[in-house]
Amino acid sequence: MRKPSRRPLVAPRTTISEDGRETLAMLRGCAQTVNLVLVAHTDGVELEVWADGALRRRSRFLRDTEARKYSERLTRRLTGRGYQKAGAR
Repeated sequence: MRKPSRRPLVAPRTTISEDGRETLAMLRGCAQTVNLVLVAHTDGVELEVWADGALRRRSRFLRDTEARKYSERLTRRLTGRGYQKAGAR
């Protein structure tokens, strides 16, 4: 028999209210531009991956350092595939 699952104590976010936004990296390939944006919220941070103006992925993290580490790994992976840094803050 399966155990009953517990519901999360925090309700899902109904509105997006961000506290801050920072562009971590902008990479350019031959036909595509990728932006990695760190978005701060009260309860965590999100890393948004934008490609040619369209949101491709949004990953949630509890800590800023984990989001930055993932951003660095993603930047290394894309640079290995031929993308070049266009500008970073």
